[in-house]
Amino acid sequence: MSQDGSPALGRENIWLKTLLLYGALLKNDYVLYLDTDVGIQPGCPPIHLAVSSERPIGVVAGHSGRVNAGVIFAYRNALSLDFFARWVASLGKPISGRHDVGWGENGHLIRLVEEYNVIPIDTRWNNTYDPDLHDYMRHYTGPLRAQYHFEGESRVAWDGILAALRESKAMDAADIVTSFSELKEVYGRSAPADCFAPFDELWPVPKDIAVPQKYSSLPPKRDDSHVYVAEEVQDSSPNAYVVTLRDGLQQVLGPDNVTTGVASFWDHDFVPGDILHIEWIESLFHWKVPSDEQVRLFERRMQQIASICPIVYTAHNFDLMPSYGKNRARMMQALADYATVICHLSSDNIEPYARHHGKVNGLKDVKTAIVPHGDYQPYFRLDNQPFQDRVFESDKIKILVFGHIRTEKELKFCLEVSEALGHQRYQMIFAGAIHPDLIHWKEIHRHRDEWDGKARRIHFKVPNEQVISLVSQCDALLVPRFDRLNSGVQFLGHSLLKPVFVPDQNSMGDVQRKAEAGGIFIPEDVKSAVSIIKQTFEGDPVAMMVKQFKVNAFNYWRQDAVNVGMAHKAAYQLAVAEHAKREIEVVS
Repeated sequence: MSQDGSPALGRENIWLKTLLLYGALLKNDYVLYLDTDVGIQPGCPPIHLAVSSERPIGVVAGHSGRVNAGVIFAYRNALSLDFFARWVASLGKPISGRHDVGWGENGHLIRLVEEYNVIPIDTRWNNTYDPDLHDYMRHYTGPLRAQYHFEGESRVAWDGILAALRESKAMDAADIVTSFSELKEVYGRSAPADCFAPFDELWPVPKDIAVPQKYSSLPPKRDDSHVYVAEEVQDSSPNAYVVTLRDGLQQVLGPDNVTTGVASFWDHDFVPGDILHIEWIESLFHWKVPSDEQVRLFERRMQQIASICPIVYTAHNFDLMPSYGKNRARMMQALADYATVICHLSSDNIEPYARHHGKVNGLKDVKTAIVPHGDYQPYFRLDNQPFQDRVFESDKIKILVFGHIRTEKELKFCLEVSEALGHQRYQMIFAGAIHPDLIHWKEIHRHRDEWDGKARRIHFKVPNEQVISLVSQCDALLVPRFDRLNSGVQFLGHSLLKPVFVPDQNSMGDVQRKAEAGGIFIPEDVKSAVSIIKQTFEGDPVAMMVKQFKVNAFNYWRQDAVNVGMAHKAAYQLAVAEHAKREIEVVS
């Protein structure tokens, strides 16, 4: 680059790299891009040897294991032109946490290398970490930065670069309109016409800028809808819920019409006919706390997708993770602004959810649909292993508290129920993680290793492969979930035909009445829970068999994967109709 960048762009100046590389590739057979902190070593082979028609994209994995954007080789053919055109078009688009490197263009290069299955070339072409390597190009960044020493004028220039970099990093990201305009101007004065294609050839006006005034100008809709579930789903997924959902959708909509994965939210170019389904917003950030910049990207991405196709969201919990802090309100507002339909696992959840979010403008007005949770049959597909513990050596009635204990209230309630039941006939068993604020890690280990014969406390996550064995060896499950919308443990118990005891709150009470017509206690009331448990195990054994039959009928009728798929199909149809209605309102 022979001219200055743009002060208005700040750190987004880095995107000029992608434009220059692509513009040069449109006019030349071979292109090499180098960061200014790359040194070409004596004896470096001709650069055309780094790429070929079979492998036209040359990038090297850095010390992090992901490709580094400081040295890039390209041989012009259809594949490389398509690859770098998509890299250019990534400016302003959000990116998934898996690919994100903080800012700039490198994360999108990592994403595209993965999508195109580009195999990195020899490290010697861009050595960023090995000082002893007989390399071709040494990149003085990361671990090798300390090897390069500036003196005199070069030191003054380097200090100026670092100062400008610190300033640009502190700036907010430029909006897409500013980026487009400024990059066009800088490119025009930096790319000689004899070596670089004109700007308008390499970056047509993006969709983000040319927002259609009439929806009729959008691409025609497909005859069938394609659903993108923004959740990572494999047969071994830790949550069988999403596996049942995937199976049901594939059976009802067809496997070719269902795509799963978080990357679709950030990277997919949605078109009319698509449907986005978000199960947990936290999944979009891989259950990590997003930065303010990532939250802004989330808001922008929601707006982009909602302008094209419906967004469906499932309300599993009242709130997002507490660690999201002030950003919880922002993200819930984005949901209210752009979601087309919110799915609930029970009609009893709709009013409490709307009341809980009373300060979120418009959330109560978003259309709702009811979908079943689904069973935990996918656990039976795993290579199941035994859950072994000395607690199972007795013939006591074993009441299992399964899953994550999150609050002092939950823990205290279960321990008091255990004491009230007594230890002669009943055995309370905890199996699952516990919030680290409740018990010191030394106590967690002590409870597991030292047992006084009362409540058995194994506060460690149970491997998926051992869940079937664990639940099968217990007689019932106690669900101490208070002020919650739902509990997957309830459905796990029903899947294995075990009595479940739940508080009379929201979907838990509603589901329990349909499944067992019993097993419901007053929330936080120890006496009520103890009474229900004793009625179950000290009452008529015929009544127990009748209840088990009801649970079996409920689980295999209402929670079957096909039924889950059919209910979601109805929710998607509602979303499509609601989105079309909004389109008409916008046009009119």
